[in-house]
Amino acid sequence: MQNISFDSSYQKEEIKRNLELIKLECYKIKDYINIEIFPFEHLDECQVGYSVDSDGNSLVTDEEDTWNENWIVIAYETLCGDPIIIELNEDRYPVSLLMHGMGSWDNGIYLADSMESFLKSIIEIVDFLTEKQVLKGKYNIQHKELKVLLNDIVEISNSANFESWESLLSPLFDIVEEYENVLETKIKEMKNEGKKISEIACLLNL
Repeated sequence: MQNISFDSSYQKEEIKRNLELIKLECYKIKDYINIEIFPFEHLDECQVGYSVDSDGNSLVTDEEDTWNENWIVIAYETLCGDPIIIELNEDRYPVSLLMHGMGSWDNGIYLADSMESFLKSIIEIVDFLTEKQVLKGKYNIQHKELKVLLNDIVEISNSANFESWESLLSPLFDIVEEYENVLETKIKEMKNEGKKISEIACLLNL
């Protein structure tokens, strides 16, 4: 079943290359981000329910707020199952998150102004988690550091939506909240033991 019609072999290879790189980087942080990237080879079947039905019939119409023929689903948000798309007819293929179950597809939220920017954003997260040794099971990061990370992602692409990226990284925010709660408890215990603030900071590497 061939659903996706690329403008050229160059466009097809460009999207394939970017998608494979995005999938590779997302896999490194799969426990910390609510995104599942589809393999390029499965993209046709992943359009079912969006641009085509299960029999391959087109669901694209001229009606307002319906599916756009230039939208290609490349991933989904794992909490709610919302599709993540690229726009084939736009320069550099902007990436958006769409909300299903709303009775309209006219509510997309930009995640990046291009596939390249989206890839850079994911790499930014990978680098951050690597630097903080989170990928090695060390969760000594703070909420304010995650906010800085999100601001960096927004800067990578002017179209990026802060709240959407925050939602996509909710597993990481949950880990940080748990860590900060444990840290707060430890600080209270040390204060009750009569330790000074400077001593507490030294013992907890703050």
